[in-house]
Amino acid sequence: MNANKIVLTPKQEAYLVKHFKNTKNDILMERLGLKYSTFHRIVRQLGLKKTKQFMRKTQSNATALARKANKAMGWPPKGYKIPRSEEFQIKPGERMKDRIGTRRWNSARKRAAETWKKTFDVDRIRYKWGLTQLSNLKVSRQPRQKICDRSYLKRRGYILDEKNLIAYWTPETRRAKRLEVAPRRYYIFKSIDDE
Repeated sequence: MNANKIVLTPKQEAYLVKHFKNTKNDILMERLGLKYSTFHRIVRQLGLKKTKQFMRKTQSNATALARKANKAMGWPPKGYKIPRSEEFQIKPGERMKDRIGTRRWNSARKRAAETWKKTFDVDRIRYKWGLTQLSNLKVSRQPRQKICDRSYLKRRGYILDEKNLIAYWTPETRRAKRLEVAPRRYYIFKSIDDE
């Protein structure tokens, strides 16, 4: 059991049970001083539900506010169709390549590939120099053997430090003595207590 687990006092719990059915969650969380996940854990444990009337009222208020905001911004109402929009929509079975032509399609693909390559090259250089990447592209290639080793060691309970390539063992780890003694290509083995 977690020692830091937040538990409500009987008075707070009674307040929550009484007001949950028709009060917004934000107001209750602020009143009880709870965070989102803690609040929902407690509500789930108590089996509390909002009333249908409260949910309908909240949804109609949200719809009215959205309608008012759309009107203030000058946006069209929900369901509005732009005139002649059907003419320019892609029809079922039609491809963009057919629509814009082979030459323009190939040109667009070539530009996209060049942009991707530039981003990839910049990120690979940044990765090699130890800088943070500018994109989420995977620029480091890891050998298959390293991936297999990492998976095997994690299954046995080793704690891996990927940056320094160190595999730590703990008292709970199912140690692979032959693996630790053998000269490894990727990981150095240490006890967690040595750190």
